[in-house]
Parts: sequence; structure tokens; C-alpha cells
Amino acid sequence: MAAQSPRPKSPPLTALRAFEAAGRLGGFTPAARELGVTPAAVTAHLKTLEGALGVQLFDRRHKGVALTELGARVLPDFTQAFRQLDAAVQHLRREAIPGLVRIATTADLAQLWLSPRLPGLRAQGLQVVPVPVPGPDEARNLADLALFPAPGPGHPAPLVAVAAPGFAPASRAALDPDRTLVLDGPLGDWALWAGAAGMPDFQPRGPVHGSAALALDEAANGAGVLVIARPLAEAALRQGRVTTLFGVEAASPLSLTLTPLRDPGDAAARVLAALSGR
Repeated sequence: MAAQSPRPKSPPLTALRAFEAAGRLGGFTPAARELGVTPAAVTAHLKTLEGALGVQLFDRRHKGVALTELGARVLPDFTQAFRQLDAAVQHLRREAIPGLVRIATTADLAQLWLSPRLPGLRAQGLQVVPVPVPGPDEARNLADLALFPAPGPGHPAPLVAVAAPGFAPASRAALDPDRTLVLDGPLGDWALWAGAAGMPDFQPRGPVHGSAALALDEAANGAGVLVIARPLAEAALRQGRVTTLFGVEAASPLSLTLTPLRDPGDAAARVLAALSGR
């Protein structure tokens, strides 16, 4: 068998990924979020790439960056190449661990909504692994499916007010603004719930939490009344740790949406169908 010539040395793969992400997303900051690095690291990778090739791929401007004519011409080739590489890596994973499905989602959704459903999926021979990420921008290349709140169809996420059974106020007039808990973000929108409850001027003055799991534990321990998307409180409601107040549900513009991040294999398609209720 004739010896094959070695391939010519290419620029670092990290630098090429930084170029493709920055060009596709239109900036160094969104590229950094997707790649899980700092904008300074993306800048350094691109300086390395431009220096190695002796070309300029981006015009640096006061309010951002833009691809040069050369950069815009070659970007589609790199986008296609990385999609093929991602597909090859996914094929390798499927062959190595049949039935493995990774779901990118927030830490709260992984703990409060997805985790209770994992035993049923695993009973079907599916190995489902949550991959906690801050948001959809960080999910690419990390998982097979993505689960995030988004406008449009999906699992409805109405807002409810919950409290420990022994703490629940007897009436809306008895709801104390100082004995409230606030979940930061649209899945804890007090104004939306208060409007649905006929209390548009109500202003909660309790502590603000970034973690739904922690806020829900605080509510279950009697720390106050919490407004939260019902899917996040499902398990706590079933267990009797908290109860809903006044029979009020506020419709939310968001639903829990499960979407494929790449062409789903058989296992991912089965998980998608099971969690989407199809």
C-alpha cells in the first residue's frame, strides 16, 4: 500500500470555529456565548487566524464588526463544513452509545420539569441526559434536543401563585406584599398574575430569586407567596408541598418548547414524541 502524503497543516480548529460562529451570528459577543468562551477569546482566535492566513476577515467598527468581502464569500463553506463535522460527531455518539439523547435546557427546567419524566423514558430504553445551559444560544453543538420557554405551541406555561398549605392567605385582600417571593424573568411575572387576579396595582416587595428551584423551596417552607409557571411547580403541587391560591391562572405568552438541534436519530425522535405528547 502506497504511503499517503500528510495533510497540509491547517489553522487551529478553535480559530476556524470562532470565525464561522462570529460570521454566522454577526458579532464576537454572540459567537462567544455560543462557544462558551469570552469575547476576548474570540477576538484572539480571529487575530490568530487572520495572522496565519495573511488576510482580513472582519472589518472592526466602532459599533461592532462586519465580514469583509472575502469573509462573506468563504463563510458558507465553513458553515457547511462544521455542520458536516457536527453530524459526524453525532453519528459517532449514536454508534458508541445507542439510545443516548442529550437535552439542552435551563437548570430549573432540568430539575423541576424534565427530571420527573426521566424514569419513564429510561424504562423505554432511552438514556436521556439533561445538559444545563443558560439559554438557546449556548445549546448549539451540545445536545440533540433543546427545551426552553418560547412563544408558540408547546406545553402551556400558565402562571400560578403558590404557597405552603399552612401559609396561604385566606383572601386576596390578605395577601401581604412583604410576604412574597419573586422569581426573576417571564416565568415568574407577578404583574401578569396580579392582573388576572383582579389586583393590577399589587406590587410584591419580597426577595428576588434567580433560581426557580430555590424560590419554590422557600415557598414550600413558608417564606411567602410565589408566582411561578405551573409546569415548574407540578411536582411540588402533586406532593402537597405547596398549594395554588384563589383558583387563578394567568395565561402566559410562553410555552415549554422542545425542538431538535440537528436531524434527530431514532432515539431522539422517540424522546421528542414522548415529551411533546405525540
